[in-house]
Amino acid sequence: MKIFVGIDIAKLNHFAAISSDGEILIEPFKFTNDADGFQLLVSKLESFDKNSIIIGLESTAHYGDNLVRYLVAEFYQVCVLNPIKTCQMRKNNVRKTKTDKVDTFVIAKTLMMQDDLRFITFFDLDMMDLKALGRFRQKTIKQRTRLKIQLTTYVDQVFPEIQYFFKSGLHQNAVYALLKKHLLQRDCFYAYDSSGKSAQSELARTLY
Repeated sequence: MKIFVGIDIAKLNHFAAISSDGEILIEPFKFTNDADGFQLLVSKLESFDKNSIIIGLESTAHYGDNLVRYLVAEFYQVCVLNPIKTCQMRKNNVRKTKTDKVDTFVIAKTLMMQDDLRFITFFDLDMMDLKALGRFRQKTIKQRTRLKIQLTTYVDQVFPEIQYFFKSGLHQNAVYALLKKHLLQRDCFYAYDSSGKSAQSELARTLY
């Protein structure tokens, strides 16, 4: 006998219900999206044969990732469903309701209706981590590019002459070190207002 566990994912709290062949074994219950909540879920499952349990949840952003990792590490069979499939099941629901508790049964029923289910493996978890790192890297690169543009704008305003000293561009370690040491002190960058030649000499001594 297969035991189907439908989990409705949210940011702070999840809902789960357990059923088999259309019979409700455990009514929907809430558990938190943390270690304590995960242990509560597992405690509800301990009375069933682990090999007969199939756990399903919708693919919703990243809120369910930690739960998936936890359950797979505990060697449960976990299936992440395409929301399109559960959406179709909701449309077939006579009452047309949309609540966390109802969704748990919708997800469980969707599991039962699938001819073949693909369960999450440890390889899939590694791929999830790689994708997350890749997204973080792309986001960081965009932030760095934006900051470089802002820095170039500010330096062009307070000391445009710096481009004549660094032909290879502004964004290099030597320039950053120079700006960090002298820009706030204003000891050489603003001296060109009164005596441009001496300011260039001071800058040259600083650089070389």
